[in-house]
Amino acid sequence: MPDKVILDSCIIAAIFLPETITGKAIDAAAEHSCITVDLAYTEVANAAWKRAVHAGTDPETVKICLDNAIAFIQETCEVIPAQELITPAWELSCRHRITIYDALFVVASIQCNAPLVTADAKLAGVVSKTCPVIRIG
Repeated sequence: MPDKVILDSCIIAAIFLPETITGKAIDAAAEHSCITVDLAYTEVANAAWKRAVHAGTDPETVKICLDNAIAFIQETCEVIPAQELITPAWELSCRHRITIYDALFVVASIQCNAPLVTADAKLAGVVSKTCPVIRIG
């Protein structure tokens, strides 16, 4: 088992905004040293916003979950600045036809020599030959 992993935003969001994969996401984070890209702050906040606005979850409850997610990223994860990954992420996103957002996490996986943990089945399928992937779902 790898000692470190790259957590993409959907995994961090799942840890703090309960859904079907929450238990597995928590296990993945608890069993490894966690790394993510600073983009995770924004993407997790957007997932929280969707939960409050579109899913009808109490905004104050969601805000507490978001605060906990932000604290987790700050205190538990090694955070890689996206600007350091832009050039290789651009090339990878064009080659694999994936979003630059997803490519940032893939490049982090490659550069850190650590598996990418994601719940995105499509992304996992596209990049599984580019970087190691642990798909939760």
